[in-house]
Amino acid sequence: MDEKQLILEQYRIYNDMKERFIERSFAVNRFLMVFAAIFMFILIFTKMFAPAAYSLLLALELFGIAVCIMWISNQDAYSTIIKIKYNSVIEKLEEDLPKAPNKDEYKELTDKRSKKRIILVKDIQKWFAVLLMLIFLGNFLIDGASKIFSIFLNM
Repeated sequence: MDEKQLILEQYRIYNDMKERFIERSFAVNRFLMVFAAIFMFILIFTKMFAPAAYSLLLALELFGIAVCIMWISNQDAYSTIIKIKYNSVIEKLEEDLPKAPNKDEYKELTDKRSKKRIILVKDIQKWFAVLLMLIFLGNFLIDGASKIFSIFLNM
């Protein structure tokens, strides 16, 4: 095997690793999204059928906030690792290849992004996680305040 073939093989391996890493990132995001949705449905169910269970409501809301924070940080971590670990290495490998498809793809994406606004799936997931976290936080504050007011009114 000559040097060009070795570089090409390394390039192929890194691209495969990057794709698997992205797939794993989406799998973890799906898991956390489902987990947050389950907490939301349990919270709604509990509010509808057992509104006096304040400790359960507060626990569900806190766990929901925690899951959303993990979900947001997971997205940031995977994004950073993909940018630093894989893209920079692939771009360095492309310097020794006759074509640079990764750089071309990135250039094409930034050109299209500058012409019109493209919302990537990662951005939508992050905003969804932030929105869910704000819903859990709002419910936590409302339920906590109502519990405190009911304690003061019963004194």
